[in-house]
Amino acid sequence: MPPPQALLSRASLHDVARVAGVSTATVSRVINGSAAVSDDKRQAVQRACDELGYVLNAAARTLASRRSMTIGAVVPTLATETFSRPLAAFQHTVHEAGYTLLVASFGFDEQVELKEVQTMLEHGVDALMVVGRTHDPKMWQMIDNKRIPCVQAWTQDSARPSVGFDNIAVSRDMVDHLLAFGHRRFAMLVNAPFNDRVSDRILGARARLAEVGLEVPEQWLMETNLTLEDGIAAMHSLLQGAVRPTAVICANDLLAFGALLAAKNLGVRVPEDVSVVGFNDFDYARHLSPPLTTTRVELEQIGTRAGTYLLEALDGKPRPGPIAVATELIVRGSSGPAPEPSG
Repeated sequence: MPPPQALLSRASLHDVARVAGVSTATVSRVINGSAAVSDDKRQAVQRACDELGYVLNAAARTLASRRSMTIGAVVPTLATETFSRPLAAFQHTVHEAGYTLLVASFGFDEQVELKEVQTMLEHGVDALMVVGRTHDPKMWQMIDNKRIPCVQAWTQDSARPSVGFDNIAVSRDMVDHLLAFGHRRFAMLVNAPFNDRVSDRILGARARLAEVGLEVPEQWLMETNLTLEDGIAAMHSLLQGAVRPTAVICANDLLAFGALLAAKNLGVRVPEDVSVVGFNDFDYARHLSPPLTTTRVELEQIGTRAGTYLLEALDGKPRPGPIAVATELIVRGSSGPAPEPSG
């Protein structure tokens, strides 16, 4: 007698219909994802499939719906919480709707992003999530030619669907916080200029400072990689100059963590000698010494809302306009009054 699994693997559409007590047409509708099936019958078919070991044929479902049941996400990196946490929420959202997620990262390189998007499209993804609004124009040509939904995450854009926040506004808010403490010498630790989110934050900070007659000097706009070690090195460079900034705005909490370590290594007190602020409010930010002042971003909301937008668009119900995600200035111990001028 063949083993049970061998028997299970031979179950047919007719077997499923017999066990479920429905017609083969109903089983076919369930396989094809048709809405014209009652919940009771759908559940009966699923129970029969489970009992018989019958795997719903994804290829048949794909042919019927003309969908691959895959959604793509192309992100700059998977190495930080900035993208890994929203991506996990995004995957959960689309998985619940029956989609498989394909993921690629491009290391903040626009041409690599273009190639990864092209590969996703060649694999027939039904929808796509990308990051930010600065992309090679060829990317949009390819996406538009495929006529699939695409959402830009971590940004707000009136021209194309987006889920995120106003990076210029959040940067201005942080500068206002530091100005209220009397700071007048500002530096920034930022990552790649291709990153339009950080570019917007630089723009927001400089615009707000210009309104009060201040600036971020070019030598204090430090471009670096998003690693702890690079944050340490950049802050070391800032603090060893003849004139020091009194406030350092970091592109994310990891760079700010490095800045705090560098200050401690050099015997520079935070916030008495220099204030350090971050961005994202990673889980460890409150546990740093001193606890980090930062901008909290609801990272999971970005992923969930981006996934929901694409699912609604695939159902022919795209939501109009940018979708806003909440941010909040979290004031902790790493920011304080500017030091008194020496002499």
